[in-house]
Amino acid sequence: MTSLASGNATASDNRHPMSIVAFLLVLLIIPALGLAVTFSAEGNTGGAVASGVAGAAFLVGAAAIYATMARRLGHSPLIPDDSDAEKQRYLAEHRR
Repeated sequence: MTSLASGNATASDNRHPMSIVAFLLVLLIIPALGLAVTFSAEGNTGGAVASGVAGAAFLVGAAAIYATMARRLGHSPLIPDDSDAEKQRYLAEHRR
């Protein structure tokens, strides 16, 4: 997998690219479930089921990304670790 981190890492650049993907998946849950309710009210069962499954898939995908990142990073992917040790580890990994 290629690294999306730039060679010019700054002290405020502490977001992992996959946390952004997971956040976007979380944002997509709301319209998917809204569509499921709307399709259900209109009597369109196929659309309601498809939207519900998409919402569930977004939820499971985001949870899987967050859980994997928590194991690999050793801290919560939602709350960045701004300790000096973490900054030095990050810079050592991504400085080129």
